[in-house]
Amino acid sequence: MSRNRKILLLGVDGLIPELVERFCAEGVLPNIQRLRDEGGSTRLLPYLSTWGDTNFVSFLTGQAPGTSWVGQRQPPSGTAHLLELMRDADQRAALVHFPESLVPADERDLCFAPFWSGSGPAPMELAPACLHSTDLDRWTSTPSSEALGWPPTGTLAHHQKHNRFAIERKDDGFVALIPAHRDEPVPVTLRLDGGRLRLQLARAEASLSVGEWSDWLPLADEHALEGKPAAVRFKLLDLDVANGKIDLLQSQITAPEGSSGRPGLARRLIERHGPFISKWAVSADPDTRYFETSFEEGRYQLEWLVDSALTLLGDEGFSLFATVFRLNDETHHTCLAQCDPESKFYTASDHARYLEVIRHSYRILDAAVGRALAGCDEDTTLVLASDHGDVPNSHLCDIHRRLAAFDLCTINGEGKPDVATSQAFLKDERGGLEIFINRDLVPSGEIDRVQTRILKALTTWYVDTPDGERNVVALALKRQDASPLGYWGERMGDVLFAYAPGFVWGTNQRGDTVAELVTPGANHGPQVPTASTGFASNHGIAFFHGAAIRSGVELPFDTARGIQRMDSAGATFARLLGLSTDSLEGKVLEGMLESARCDRG
Repeated sequence: MSRNRKILLLGVDGLIPELVERFCAEGVLPNIQRLRDEGGSTRLLPYLSTWGDTNFVSFLTGQAPGTSWVGQRQPPSGTAHLLELMRDADQRAALVHFPESLVPADERDLCFAPFWSGSGPAPMELAPACLHSTDLDRWTSTPSSEALGWPPTGTLAHHQKHNRFAIERKDDGFVALIPAHRDEPVPVTLRLDGGRLRLQLARAEASLSVGEWSDWLPLADEHALEGKPAAVRFKLLDLDVANGKIDLLQSQITAPEGSSGRPGLARRLIERHGPFISKWAVSADPDTRYFETSFEEGRYQLEWLVDSALTLLGDEGFSLFATVFRLNDETHHTCLAQCDPESKFYTASDHARYLEVIRHSYRILDAAVGRALAGCDEDTTLVLASDHGDVPNSHLCDIHRRLAAFDLCTINGEGKPDVATSQAFLKDERGGLEIFINRDLVPSGEIDRVQTRILKALTTWYVDTPDGERNVVALALKRQDASPLGYWGERMGDVLFAYAPGFVWGTNQRGDTVAELVTPGANHGPQVPTASTGFASNHGIAFFHGAAIRSGVELPFDTARGIQRMDSAGATFARLLGLSTDSLEGKVLEGMLESARCDRG
């Protein structure tokens, strides 16, 4: 095998196999079609829970959750997973905008701008992406009676943003204030100049007409946030000169170098490819004003990621580059329920409008695949892969209230579990489908009895719907029976379960245990990995193209002939890089590989 063998993993949060097939058939994804025609492809079944942290960790370690999944923001160590095998073989990995639940342990590796799932803003974010307006009444905010996601306190399933700020009128113009997280707000002076808007930020200036983006403007001298070099850019969204009304988009401001572990290398990437953004200002939701800017900022981010991948693999001596792009998943959350005919929120008249938003995000991805294909050399294997798909939501479920109904959990005045006085509870960092028994309250001899009581609470949970009675939980089992799901070891919960299709973590103002949703949305994490409709599914998908990959191979995916899991990818990466797979649980995707080229020394 060539000692220069490299892998470029373009991970995608929530790519749906059925929609890839639909859009390829339409002819709008020529580069992904090329991956299918010239390389190998397969569906992948996610692990519980069906979300990015669990499955991308499994994907890149080559190990099942029982071995490699510690918890959100808690990387595995000492399991001889793929990154550790690479370290021992003197091969370097670059994880760029990848879940922080897998961080390289080798200081020679690069961990750049990992996803931030903790409370408050990410340390690298100096100021959030914002919309500044002289007329905030343009955005009418309807308070939501529901909170979805895990933990069920946010709006993950709807990808709502709360980032609008007033532009203040001054004697000689206007001022917008950039809301820095840990510093004083940064003023931006705005002046009308005919049909254009002139911006001044410290010593930098820009003049914009409606629809134009500024260049990246440096934050320097007295306006440097936290004393860190950074830059910002703007887009003029609307300008009504007669009435002095302005809508202005401001990009996210980041300084990721310091937390990368390789600040010199991180600075070189930024100098070469421009500032990095991890978030866009407006949700990819067609019911939101200026939603089209999410595609523009998403395209900028994705091109940055691909260009940086080619730099790191081609010029900086890395053997593996891995990233995750999230725009596609966001369009599923905001649009899938309105265009899937099996959704309660589907209407034929809205189908095309919402589907086009999803299609647009796939076309942006396809263009980036073409960019990567054009830049990869003959020693590089390009992998396009998702951690899961999505299916529409129908009901929210409050698992702690269900446990409380069986005297297993105590709910406090805020509707949250009181862990100290509860026999059973869930941990935020473990993904919301593992129930833990409180061993401070339950003697060891009573563990099995409490497990059985938990199973009774889950397996007898039903709800009446217009189509008849439905079970809320699709599967539930005790930890000692969970190895077929890929779970074992001391970290796992005492009972594992998954919701039936359409059911999602959540709470509402009424305090229901289970309730029909009033707002549309789609989800993946809480539902059984096999959840599907005739339009979409929770399945992941992977395409391999390039060095040592057979042409035109699609591996079968069914219960009779085999189901590929997420850890199969990591094992296949190890084979491509010439590493042992003895410590990996994943099954190498042998059918995709040109064995002679893989085995060649």
